[in-house]
Amino acid sequence: MSLISNEFKQLPFLMCTEHLMPMGNGRISGTGYSFTHTVSDGLREGGLWLVMQDYSGQTANNSGDIIMFAAIEDVDWLSESQIKLKLAIEHWGKVTSPVTKQQKLEGQLYPLWQNSYLPMDDILVARLIECTHQFHPSERHHPIKLEHETAYSAALLEGTPHQLNTNWVCWRWLEILPIPLDKKQRLLKSPDAQLCIRYLKGIIRQSDRFN
Repeated sequence: MSLISNEFKQLPFLMCTEHLMPMGNGRISGTGYSFTHTVSDGLREGGLWLVMQDYSGQTANNSGDIIMFAAIEDVDWLSESQIKLKLAIEHWGKVTSPVTKQQKLEGQLYPLWQNSYLPMDDILVARLIECTHQFHPSERHHPIKLEHETAYSAALLEGTPHQLNTNWVCWRWLEILPIPLDKKQRLLKSPDAQLCIRYLKGIIRQSDRFN
Protein backbone atom coordinates (compact mmCIF):
# COMPACT_ATOMS: atom_id res chain seq x y z
CA MET A 1 0.00 0.00 0.00
CA SER A 2 1.22 3.46 -0.80
CA LEU A 3 2.03 5.75 2.09
CA ILE A 4 1.64 8.82 -0.10
CA SER A 5 -0.15 11.73 1.56
CA ASN A 6 -0.59 15.49 1.51
CA GLU A 7 0.42 15.80 -2.14
CA PHE A 8 -1.67 18.15 -4.26
CA LYS A 9 -2.08 17.41 -7.93
CA GLN A 10 -3.79 19.58 -10.53
CA LEU A 11 -4.60 17.14 -13.31
CA PRO A 12 -6.90 16.61 -16.29
CA PHE A 13 -9.95 14.54 -15.40
CA LEU A 14 -12.59 12.28 -16.86
CA MET A 15 -16.18 11.89 -15.66
CA CYS A 16 -16.94 8.17 -15.42
CA THR A 17 -20.17 6.26 -14.81
CA GLU A 18 -18.03 3.16 -14.30
CA HIS A 19 -16.49 3.75 -10.90
CA LEU A 20 -13.01 2.24 -10.94
CA MET A 21 -11.38 1.73 -7.55
CA PRO A 22 -7.84 1.44 -6.14
CA MET A 23 -5.77 -1.73 -6.57
CA GLY A 24 -7.59 -2.31 -9.84
CA ASN A 25 -7.36 -1.83 -13.56
CA GLY A 26 -9.84 -0.62 -16.12
CA ARG A 27 -10.46 0.48 -19.67
CA ILE A 28 -12.17 3.67 -20.81
CA SER A 29 -13.09 4.63 -24.36
CA GLY A 30 -14.02 7.96 -25.89
CA THR A 31 -13.96 10.22 -28.91
CA GLY A 32 -13.82 13.90 -29.77
CA TYR A 33 -11.49 16.81 -29.20
CA SER A 34 -12.13 17.15 -25.46
CA PHE A 35 -11.43 13.46 -24.77
CA THR A 36 -8.33 13.47 -26.97
CA HIS A 37 -7.02 16.63 -25.28
CA THR A 38 -7.63 15.14 -21.80
CA VAL A 39 -5.78 11.94 -22.70
CA SER A 40 -2.85 13.87 -24.16
CA ASP A 41 -2.66 16.05 -21.04
CA GLY A 42 -2.85 12.97 -18.83
CA LEU A 43 0.09 11.41 -20.64
CA ARG A 44 2.15 14.57 -20.13
CA GLU A 45 1.15 14.94 -16.48
CA GLY A 46 1.73 11.30 -15.56
CA GLY A 47 -1.93 10.46 -14.91
CA LEU A 48 -5.41 11.87 -14.50
CA TRP A 49 -8.27 12.07 -12.04
CA LEU A 50 -11.37 9.93 -12.44
CA VAL A 51 -14.51 11.68 -11.20
CA MET A 52 -17.55 9.58 -10.34
CA GLN A 53 -20.77 10.31 -12.18
CA ASP A 54 -24.11 8.52 -12.07
CA TYR A 55 -26.49 7.93 -14.96
CA SER A 56 -28.67 10.88 -13.95
CA GLY A 57 -25.73 13.24 -14.45
CA GLN A 58 -24.88 13.80 -10.78
CA THR A 59 -21.13 14.11 -10.26
CA ALA A 60 -18.87 13.85 -7.22
CA ASN A 61 -16.58 16.80 -7.92
CA ASN A 62 -17.33 19.04 -4.96
CA SER A 63 -14.77 19.93 -2.32
CA GLY A 64 -14.01 16.86 -0.20
CA ASP A 65 -15.41 14.33 -2.67
CA ILE A 66 -13.35 11.22 -3.36
CA ILE A 67 -11.62 11.00 -6.75
CA MET A 68 -9.31 8.35 -8.15
CA PHE A 69 -5.80 8.84 -9.50
CA ALA A 70 -5.26 6.71 -12.60
CA ALA A 71 -1.98 6.07 -14.38
CA ILE A 72 -2.34 5.63 -18.14
CA GLU A 73 -0.71 2.32 -19.00
CA ASP A 74 -1.56 2.28 -22.69
CA VAL A 75 -3.48 4.25 -25.32
CA ASP A 76 -4.88 2.72 -28.49
CA TRP A 77 -5.37 5.71 -30.77
CA LEU A 78 -6.07 4.08 -34.09
CA SER A 79 -7.26 0.47 -34.13
CA GLU A 80 -10.97 1.29 -33.62
CA SER A 81 -13.33 4.23 -34.00
CA GLN A 82 -12.87 5.17 -30.32
CA ILE A 83 -9.67 5.95 -28.41
CA LYS A 84 -9.13 3.24 -25.80
CA LEU A 85 -7.31 3.80 -22.52
CA LYS A 86 -5.84 1.12 -20.29
CA LEU A 87 -5.66 2.45 -16.73
CA ALA A 88 -4.19 1.41 -13.37
CA ILE A 89 -5.91 2.97 -10.34
CA GLU A 90 -2.96 3.65 -8.07
CA HIS A 91 -4.21 6.11 -5.46
CA TRP A 92 -7.18 8.16 -4.41
CA GLY A 93 -7.65 11.71 -3.26
CA LYS A 94 -10.10 14.41 -2.27
CA VAL A 95 -11.19 17.35 -4.38
CA THR A 96 -9.55 20.48 -2.99
CA SER A 97 -10.33 23.08 -5.66
CA PRO A 98 -12.97 23.54 -8.37
CA VAL A 99 -12.30 22.93 -12.05
CA THR A 100 -9.87 25.45 -13.56
CA LYS A 101 -10.20 27.29 -16.86
CA GLN A 102 -7.71 24.77 -18.27
CA GLN A 103 -10.21 22.00 -17.44
CA LYS A 104 -8.08 20.57 -14.67
CA LEU A 105 -9.07 19.50 -11.18
CA GLU A 106 -7.02 19.82 -8.02
CA GLY A 107 -7.03 16.98 -5.54
CA GLN A 108 -5.01 15.94 -2.52
CA LEU A 109 -3.61 12.41 -2.49
CA TYR A 110 -3.82 10.59 0.82
CA PRO A 111 -3.14 7.04 2.08
CA LEU A 112 -5.46 4.21 1.22
CA TRP A 113 -7.22 2.36 4.02
CA GLN A 114 -4.90 0.43 6.33
CA ASN A 115 -4.49 -3.20 5.28
CA SER A 116 -6.55 -5.95 6.87
CA TYR A 117 -7.47 -9.42 5.62
CA LEU A 118 -10.53 -11.60 5.08
CA PRO A 119 -10.52 -15.42 5.01
CA MET A 120 -11.60 -17.04 1.76
CA ASP A 121 -14.80 -18.35 3.41
CA ASP A 122 -15.93 -14.85 4.41
CA ILE A 123 -19.29 -14.06 2.81
CA LEU A 124 -17.87 -11.11 0.83
CA VAL A 125 -15.04 -13.19 -0.61
CA ALA A 126 -17.21 -16.27 -1.28
CA ARG A 127 -19.92 -14.28 -3.08
CA LEU A 128 -17.32 -12.35 -5.08
CA ILE A 129 -15.86 -15.64 -6.32
CA GLU A 130 -19.36 -16.93 -7.15
CA CYS A 131 -20.11 -13.74 -9.05
CA THR A 132 -16.88 -14.10 -11.00
CA HIS A 133 -17.67 -17.71 -11.94
CA GLN A 134 -21.19 -16.76 -13.00
CA PHE A 135 -20.07 -14.06 -15.43
CA HIS A 136 -16.69 -15.56 -16.39
CA PRO A 137 -17.19 -19.36 -16.44
CA SER A 138 -13.91 -19.86 -18.32
CA GLU A 139 -12.02 -18.43 -15.32
CA ARG A 140 -12.99 -21.12 -12.80
CA HIS A 141 -9.36 -21.97 -12.12
CA HIS A 142 -8.70 -18.41 -11.00
CA PRO A 143 -10.34 -17.05 -7.82
CA ILE A 144 -10.98 -13.62 -9.33
CA LYS A 145 -11.13 -12.47 -12.96
CA LEU A 146 -8.61 -9.67 -13.41
CA GLU A 147 -6.92 -7.95 -16.29
CA HIS A 148 -3.53 -8.42 -14.64
CA GLU A 149 -2.45 -11.22 -12.33
CA THR A 150 -0.40 -8.68 -10.39
CA ALA A 151 -3.61 -7.09 -9.10
CA TYR A 152 -4.68 -10.41 -7.61
CA SER A 153 -1.20 -10.89 -6.18
CA ALA A 154 -1.51 -7.48 -4.53
CA ALA A 155 -4.66 -8.71 -2.81
CA LEU A 156 -2.66 -11.57 -1.29
CA LEU A 157 -0.18 -9.29 0.39
CA GLU A 158 0.75 -11.73 3.14
CA GLY A 159 1.58 -14.49 0.69
CA THR A 160 -1.18 -16.96 1.64
CA PRO A 161 -3.89 -18.32 -0.66
CA HIS A 162 -6.32 -18.47 2.27
CA GLN A 163 -7.07 -14.77 2.66
CA LEU A 164 -7.60 -11.63 0.61
CA ASN A 165 -6.92 -7.98 1.30
CA THR A 166 -10.11 -6.54 2.79
CA ASN A 167 -9.78 -3.23 0.99
CA TRP A 168 -9.34 -4.95 -2.36
CA VAL A 169 -12.49 -7.02 -1.80
CA CYS A 170 -14.51 -3.95 -0.75
CA TRP A 171 -13.38 -1.93 -3.76
CA ARG A 172 -14.25 -4.73 -6.17
CA TRP A 173 -17.78 -4.86 -4.73
CA LEU A 174 -18.09 -1.09 -4.97
CA GLU A 175 -17.22 -1.41 -8.66
CA ILE A 176 -19.84 -4.13 -9.21
CA LEU A 177 -22.87 -3.09 -7.16
CA PRO A 178 -25.25 -0.31 -8.29
CA ILE A 179 -24.83 1.65 -5.06
CA PRO A 180 -26.12 5.26 -5.18
CA LEU A 181 -23.36 7.79 -5.74
CA ASP A 182 -23.87 9.67 -2.48
CA LYS A 183 -23.83 6.40 -0.50
CA LYS A 184 -20.68 5.23 -2.28
CA GLN A 185 -18.97 8.51 -1.49
CA ARG A 186 -19.96 8.24 2.16
CA LEU A 187 -18.45 4.74 2.37
CA LEU A 188 -15.22 5.85 0.72
CA LYS A 189 -14.88 8.86 3.02
CA SER A 190 -14.92 6.59 6.06
CA PRO A 191 -11.48 6.42 7.79
CA ASP A 192 -11.26 2.63 7.32
CA ALA A 193 -13.01 -0.25 5.56
CA GLN A 194 -15.22 -1.29 8.49
CA LEU A 195 -18.30 0.75 7.52
CA CYS A 196 -18.01 -0.54 3.97
CA ILE A 197 -17.72 -4.15 5.17
CA ARG A 198 -20.87 -3.86 7.30
CA TYR A 199 -22.81 -2.18 4.49
CA LEU A 200 -21.77 -4.72 1.85
CA LYS A 201 -22.49 -7.70 4.08
CA GLY A 202 -25.94 -6.27 4.77
CA ILE A 203 -26.64 -6.11 1.03
CA ILE A 204 -25.38 -9.65 0.40
CA ARG A 205 -27.34 -11.15 3.30
CA GLN A 206 -30.51 -9.34 2.24
CA SER A 207 -30.02 -10.67 -1.30
CA ASP A 208 -29.55 -14.20 0.06
CA ARG A 209 -32.88 -13.98 1.89
CA PHE A 210 -34.73 -13.17 -1.34
CA ASN A 211 -33.02 -15.89 -3.43
